Amino acid sequence: MVAGLLLPANEARAQSSVQLYGIVDGALTYTTNIKGGHAWAQSSGVARNDRWGFRGVEDLGGGYQAIFRLENGFSINNGTLGQGGLEFGRQAYVGLASDRMGTVTLGRQYDFMTSNLSAFSAGSLIPSVFAFHLGDLDRLGGERINNAVKYVTPTLAGLQLGGFYAFGGQPGDFVTNSASSFGATYAQGPLHLAAAYTAIHNFQATFGIGTSVLGTQLSGSGALGTLSTPPTFDKLVVSGVAAGYQLGAVSLQGLFTLVDFQNHGQSSVLRTGEGNAQYKVSAAVMLAASYAYSKLDGEHWNQIAVGADYILSSRTDLYLNAVYLRASSGVTAELFLLSPSSSNTQTIVSLGLRHTF
Repeated sequence: MVAGLLLPANEARAQSSVQLYGIVDGALTYTTNIKGGHAWAQSSGVARNDRWGFRGVEDLGGGYQAIFRLENGFSINNGTLGQGGLEFGRQAYVGLASDRMGTVTLGRQYDFMTSNLSAFSAGSLIPSVFAFHLGDLDRLGGERINNAVKYVTPTLAGLQLGGFYAFGGQPGDFVTNSASSFGATYAQGPLHLAAAYTAIHNFQATFGIGTSVLGTQLSGSGALGTLSTPPTFDKLVVSGVAAGYQLGAVSLQGLFTLVDFQNHGQSSVLRTGEGNAQYKVSAAVMLAASYAYSKLDGEHWNQIAVGADYILSSRTDLYLNAVYLRASSGVTAELFLLSPSSSNTQTIVSLGLRHTF
């Protein structure tokens, strides 16, 4: 906490606080097949993407607070900015919060697929960004939306609801490039439940999945599996439900998502079901494993991920994980954030160090 250090004296006396925080994460990775060859690399942000940011709060009295967050993504490999070079591409918002009335925020922020469901997924629990589902099309890996207004209710008897709307920014057209999202979470003792829905008009696909959808080829060619010419779909509708239960040292999670591509009056749905478990061996050692099955039209994918995390201190840990993807015959395997394989299988193994501040 750096309250008072980053604020003028008069603001500090008004019970304001600003926190500087971040994650620095680097790993050595081995991939079995990238365009037909093995690949060794130093990778940035494998367990969690590298970032730094500011978040702040000011007590306005009467139970109300002003809040803000500015968060930047970057690569430790070469110091470049993430999210296409945006200064605060991860998150940038301001809002008002109240224990009685809930929280409303405005800016670039996550929809409820990330806010509500990401914590149940292998990408968060293994942890490995490569363990998120195909092309992160179900938005669990942290996809953001610009020009958004987001409202979350207070938690009542374990239940919390939320709504989200993003303005498209097209004069005279309220629909083009707009998005809406809704979510719900419920927690009671060891049980946690969540659901989310997001609809995006004029959705532009960024990452490849090794096959085509509605006649549009989605095979990545860039270093991060990005598409050389990102195609646009009329609409993308994503929804999902998740459940988690804590049994002593064991945590069990289940997750199901639907991704509905809509283009020129046609529709194609990608379905993914995932189950995973975490086991806290000791205060310093955590083990995790997951299995996910995805199906799109007549094609399918099997994805297995395993990981171990060793805690060196309250802010630093070592991790080792592996993710394996096997696609159906004739489909190119393409793990999230990797260039495609030359076959229907692909595996990546990562050994890394993560430090938070």
